[in-house]
Amino acid sequence: MRMIQASSEPPLDEQACASIIDALLAQHEWQLLARADFIQQALEYVRADVAGDPQRAAIHTYALALYEACSGILGADQQNLAYTELFKYLYDVAHRRYPDICDDVTQQAIVNIFTQFAHCRMPGAFLAFALQYLMDAARAIRRQEDRFPWPLSNVVDQDHCNHGEALPAQQALDPSAMILADELRSRFEELTCLFLRKHPRAVQQFEALRLKFIYGLDELSISRRLGKSVKSIYVLRARALEKLRAEPEWRAFANELGFFSEE
Repeated sequence: MRMIQASSEPPLDEQACASIIDALLAQHEWQLLARADFIQQALEYVRADVAGDPQRAAIHTYALALYEACSGILGADQQNLAYTELFKYLYDVAHRRYPDICDDVTQQAIVNIFTQFAHCRMPGAFLAFALQYLMDAARAIRRQEDRFPWPLSNVVDQDHCNHGEALPAQQALDPSAMILADELRSRFEELTCLFLRKHPRAVQQFEALRLKFIYGLDELSISRRLGKSVKSIYVLRARALEKLRAEPEWRAFANELGFFSEE
């Protein structure tokens, strides 16, 4: 009787994790995790259903490692390595999105991430947290432009929910940044819908807030968009912020990703 030999090939999910992680390591030159540990941890997240697919599991795994190292708990050497890798990752994104100001944007983002590190309460979302600060830095530098270069959402439709295109030129982002941006967008849209269903008469208040903080428009541009005086725009935004601060989910989202920090 002929014996059937067991395959020496690793399981398909392990192969998928290894392939994705090899691509990430080659692209970003990450050194915080040894390749074998990186693959094993990501595989565990896939099998435990913590992440929906190997790509997300790999990003989640690296974000956790990056957060831990940036916290300083692993020592100064690992912290320095972590911030070096984070700077390179953010610079690569900034170079694609804001090539003329990528140096200033990345430097400012790193400073803000370091000083506001305690505001990140979800280590697995640390890369998303960092990307939000990158966008905030770009918005601050280009405050006078007519629109923010990387919007997270479009204008609310007549049902007060966002169904439009959220990230123009998204193809310019690498897969990991696309995943993180998509997660930010999805969470923002979900909270937007919930908020406006609860406060249907606050559409203009919320729009005044969003045009400022998501699109980066100045007060004059917002007043033209909404057909209101500049003074009215300040009032609308103040009322929206007052309502948002009363919503626990919005407060958590703002603390996590730095939204509305200027107010």
